[in-house]
Amino acid sequence: MFITRATKEDIDQKNKASQMIVNCQNAKEILADTITQNVIINIKYPVNSQYSEYVPVISADESVMIFTYRGVKSKGADEIELSMDAEAYSEDVFISYKKNNDWTEPVSIGDNINTKAHDAAIALSVDGQTLFIYKTDNGKNDIYVSHLKGDDWTKPSKLRGDINHNKSWEGSCSLSANGKILYFASDREGGLGGRDIYKADLQADGSWENVVNLGPNVNTAYNDDDPFIHPDNITLYFSSEGHTSIGGYDIFSTVSDGYGGFGEPKNLGYPINTIDDNRYFVLAADGKTGYYSGGGDNSIGEQDIFKIITGKIEKPVLALLLGKVYFNDVPTGSIMNLYKQVEGELEGTFVSNAETGKYVMALTPGIYEIEVELESGEIVTDSVRLDQITEYVVLHKDFRIYSDSNLIAQNDASLQSILDAELKKEGKTIDTLFTDNIDADIELKPMDEGRTFTLNNIEYDFDKSTLRPASKIELDRLAIILKEQKGIKVEISSHTDAKRNVEMAKRAFKQRGQTYTKEAHDKMSKKYNNRLSQRRAQSVVNYLIKKGIPKARLVATGYGEEKPIADNVMADGSDNPEGRQKNRRTEFKVLESK
Repeated sequence: MFITRATKEDIDQKNKASQMIVNCQNAKEILADTITQNVIINIKYPVNSQYSEYVPVISADESVMIFTYRGVKSKGADEIELSMDAEAYSEDVFISYKKNNDWTEPVSIGDNINTKAHDAAIALSVDGQTLFIYKTDNGKNDIYVSHLKGDDWTKPSKLRGDINHNKSWEGSCSLSANGKILYFASDREGGLGGRDIYKADLQADGSWENVVNLGPNVNTAYNDDDPFIHPDNITLYFSSEGHTSIGGYDIFSTVSDGYGGFGEPKNLGYPINTIDDNRYFVLAADGKTGYYSGGGDNSIGEQDIFKIITGKIEKPVLALLLGKVYFNDVPTGSIMNLYKQVEGELEGTFVSNAETGKYVMALTPGIYEIEVELESGEIVTDSVRLDQITEYVVLHKDFRIYSDSNLIAQNDASLQSILDAELKKEGKTIDTLFTDNIDADIELKPMDEGRTFTLNNIEYDFDKSTLRPASKIELDRLAIILKEQKGIKVEISSHTDAKRNVEMAKRAFKQRGQTYTKEAHDKMSKKYNNRLSQRRAQSVVNYLIKKGIPKARLVATGYGEEKPIADNVMADGSDNPEGRQKNRRTEFKVLESK
């Protein structure tokens, strides 16, 4: 009623009312599809208290949690009247460590960071040694950075470059695993509305430049905030009041398209998202455990930190490399340069802690060489092939350097032997990884004209053409085969099942002012599936072109639901999930063979 009677002066309230209606429609669908595999747990004592704990950030190995605290233990609290309300106190940064699978009693991170003003933790690097902090200074809301040197955190310094603006708010961020890209939120002019998420590139002088808005797939006319780039370096989580939010901020995920942008976001669903604000989501490297903060009936204080057991969140494909660096058997600091062997470029520069020698790296599939250099000039190198991993793996590796070169033989096992041992535990080897992922027939059978091969594990997000990480591993191998078989031209084809969502279709017809009929729905669905499959086939072709396969040798074709190889429904009319899964496939067919 209000929307139809609203005047031009009521435009803001009209927009809010319209968005609330959309939120309610989203809630009906999302709450009806509760994801019971995701379990939310209040981590309670000793981290949470009667006051406020929020914005948790963790190291990739989940050994450290740093968060923002606001309460009676805040710096300067002894100078004001005791209050039961967290708002009476300033924000401080606290830290807790995981010991025997439990979090230790949190303590102040130290006077270098905490002041009597507001100091809030907002992001932590993969290795837990670079901390980003939000501070207010003379009315400015900016992002600062602090580094762990031995046991002490440095005094925060304001980020240099084009991230902090004088007339805008910048208050949340996340650092990529290789330390080269910072994702951050800002309400600066030129955005799509409210707060938007941007990215910036690290420069040689340590400043941040080349700021780019992530665009309409991520940002909306509403507030989009709290970015978290997972250590897999392709999955971005963020909070938004737009998209398919069910009320306030919801948490979404989106996957890199491999060309600098991101695909359409996916709502993480209930119970992770509720009608309240759900924000500041972070996820451990293995993808099994996440954390975020919130209030409500399940809180023991005003804001609490919650743990999420992620039974139904896409699991990452990466290797977590961690260990210590020693010099003459004493833990030591070092510079660790990581190179990608194929491209020959520096992937990133890391450090081992000067006091503990500890280091952590997250490596996506590829072939790597690691160079460890001490301040005194000693160097050791190692390499590992991770180009064919298809799941998360942990590699524990200590680098031991000696002043006496004759002792170098005492160094620990090579990275490759450590990886081989880990794969052997799972009953896999580098050779069997290939046959598990790409059908062995591709190499065993001749590439005769007309022969068709099904590509295994080519996966997309639901209703999207965005390739998932596992798909790219498969396609990298296919690219190698096509480079070896230079005389063939192939058709890449994508196929869908014939599933119909009647309720969504009815709403679509109603919005268009059309009458719903089954015949019209079937026609619309077939047309949609044809377009979707064409986009998916083209995304595979685009990826192969990027890998060096000439465009003239590739043809993308989407067949939609036209060529099923299994029944979509059983004889009794019930759904056949296994048949549908078989029909959702990607194939390549040899068109020419010279």
